[in-house]
Amino acid sequence: MNKLILGLTLAALPLFSHQLSSAEVNLTQAFKGDIISKVAQILEDEYVYPERGKVAANELNHRFQTGYFDEITDPQIFAYRITGILDIISDLHLWVNYHADPIPVGYSHLDPGPEQQKEYAALLRRRNFGFERIERLPGNLGYIEFRDFYFEEEASERILANIMEVVEYTDGLIIDLRRNGGGHPEMVSLLLSYLVEGGTLVGTLRYRQDKKIEEYWTREEVAGPHFRGGRPVYVLISRNTFSAAEAFSYALQARGRAILVGERTQGGAHPSDNVRLHEHFMMSVPVAASIDPITQSNWQYVGVRPEHEVPAEEALSVAQKLLLEELIAAGEDSVARREQELVLRRLDNQALP
Repeated sequence: MNKLILGLTLAALPLFSHQLSSAEVNLTQAFKGDIISKVAQILEDEYVYPERGKVAANELNHRFQTGYFDEITDPQIFAYRITGILDIISDLHLWVNYHADPIPVGYSHLDPGPEQQKEYAALLRRRNFGFERIERLPGNLGYIEFRDFYFEEEASERILANIMEVVEYTDGLIIDLRRNGGGHPEMVSLLLSYLVEGGTLVGTLRYRQDKKIEEYWTREEVAGPHFRGGRPVYVLISRNTFSAAEAFSYALQARGRAILVGERTQGGAHPSDNVRLHEHFMMSVPVAASIDPITQSNWQYVGVRPEHEVPAEEALSVAQKLLLEELIAAGEDSVARREQELVLRRLDNQALP
């Protein structure tokens, strides 16, 4: 199974055991040159688009040779400066981080050891697998606030099934991704499986190495109740929505399955690998491109654009009104329609100055 993480930074994962101050890393010129040389080589060897990787590598080497890093003595600032230069190719999945906690010699992002797996599993449970809030809103609307697309095979399936049971009998669904910074493509496929038909190709990852192609399909069977039957879905997005959260939103939008409300997203469609550069420095390097099978494109650089563009803080109330209006217009149940009309009037009154 692919273990690429889309969008979550290493800083979010509890992988290291004790603290050191920044001053304990001695940034000699030779040390800085070694780190920069490693970053440049990784860019040339692994970055998803070779020509763009070379552009970034050349710029980084040029800055080092012309003294851009000479006066830097703080390792955190050193990492920031490298990342700033890498921005020349505008890829938000590309960065270098400094970690005060030592990074284990055997650390592997794609093939984590038992201790890493144990700590990651504990993190998922502390954060409820990314699910922040689930409730039934007035007017019989389901609401799911989802912060991270964390994934662990059996546990993720179980908790998502439980969540979908909570919203099973609602007339419409709002999925809030305004604070979602990404996660695992398997979780994207799993959540999509509740909203679109099983056996649907919803995404493809095209790797540079070996020109490998990896496909993601919705599941024919899921553990909980589907949210289908033509019931409307609205997704809230913002400038903080990134990576896997963008993939989910983009897939629904491309299939006409959801209406997006909020702000244009950041624009990160290149899944990355994390590479240990040194005991205290880690690099994230994009190694694949996400391609939607319908558009044959993605959201890299441009972000996902909502149908209804409003400030993020207004997105929920706007989505509630739009969803209620849609349900009222299509409603055949007079009792439900009257309830929804009442809720809509209340929301409209709340919006009055």
